[in-house]
Amino acid sequence: MPMNTGAPARATTGSDTVEARQLFEENIDAIHKRDRARYLATYLHTRSLARNGPTGLELGYENWSARRDSTWPDTLIARNLRVTSVASGVVYGTYCYTVTQKDTTSSGVSERVFVKTPEGWKIAVTTAFGLPVGAPAQCK
Repeated sequence: MPMNTGAPARATTGSDTVEARQLFEENIDAIHKRDRARYLATYLHTRSLARNGPTGLELGYENWSARRDSTWPDTLIARNLRVTSVASGVVYGTYCYTVTQKDTTSSGVSERVFVKTPEGWKIAVTTAFGLPVGAPAQCK
């Protein structure tokens, strides 16, 4: 009798990471093009959408400021975009960023958790953690 290790099948892992990365790139491209509709379409529109950063965890799509906020970064440089399968239909992604907005430049790490839904891949978790002021941009 085969043992279930909880690891996703190899074929699923490969297609999951490819499909999640495509959505990841769509998400970043929407930021570059300042396309709010495309950007928001990459996220789950549910109460369980998780957003985390230095101020702590917030939940929900309806109360998310990104739905109303009209500001965009002047520039966003996304480096070291990486994805890895966590389970069938769940992919973790991360990238290092340098963003400039109104003459202020900051760097940090942003993360996403992608989930496969009946409507396609969506972002279920998004985070952004900036480096302390004056710290050099870094990411492995």
